[in-house]
Amino acid sequence: MYRRFIWLLPLLAAFLLLSGCRHLPGNGKAPQPSSSPPDPPPMPSSPLITLSFSESASYFKRVQGYEFRSEDGKHTAYFYMANEDEPYPIPVDQAWVDTLNGFIGQYGLMGWDGFRGSDSRLLDGTQFSISFTFADGTSVHASGYGCFPENYGDASRAIDAHFLKLLPEDMREW
Repeated sequence: MYRRFIWLLPLLAAFLLLSGCRHLPGNGKAPQPSSSPPDPPPMPSSPLITLSFSESASYFKRVQGYEFRSEDGKHTAYFYMANEDEPYPIPVDQAWVDTLNGFIGQYGLMGWDGFRGSDSRLLDGTQFSISFTFADGTSVHASGYGCFPENYGDASRAIDAHFLKLLPEDMREW
């Protein structure tokens, strides 16, 4: 009897390790039984009016987060810099906004709504937060620590590069 218990311990440990991160594709809800992935929610036809994105990890970055706002027909990108109290604003044109909006469809960010991934086993991992809103009131909010929605890596690199190209080169990194 004792030997059976000893053999069950490694199996139980493997099961716990494999189920520790509760990453589910899409928006954190259980996948539907289907052979094909579910279609992402449709993109709103109204304009993008806000987007905020931040990512932090064990390394220190000069730019801590980004924000986009469209107010009174003017588009502005804001940079939240380390050790600065106020965001650094840069006006942007409609083409820049259209590219940012394109990332939402290209990487399936509409399907991220409600994602709250967390890997409690990590002591020093990467966390992220993203939210965006369209003029019709449609909004998406997602965050995670050590667990990420589908296409997160590609989407975060694209957003990061898109914002950073607005800054002078000497302000991008420390």
